[in-house]
Amino acid sequence: MVLKVVTIGAIVLLLGLRLLRGRFGTRLLGVSRTVLNVIYLAALVLTGVLAGVFEQWVLLGVVVVLLVLSGIEEILRRSAPKNAPAERASTRRR
Repeated sequence: MVLKVVTIGAIVLLLGLRLLRGRFGTRLLGVSRTVLNVIYLAALVLTGVLAGVFEQWVLLGVVVVLLVLSGIEEILRRSAPKNAPAERASTRRR
């Protein structure tokens, strides 16, 4: 029973860290996006190792999915043109 609660807590923590990696998280915590990415990846690796040791397969599956998503995001970020204008969240009417 305790491992189930810890597993659910770890999943919630990882999803929370994923949400904090954006602009809101950098402002809220006062650290750079790079630092948040390093903390997030370290938490994923540590959680994945512990999930494997304690045989928590659902948690390990969540960790693998989040690692794959992070890898895809990094590949897309690096393949984007450097001099392209930043996308705007909203468009202005003229």
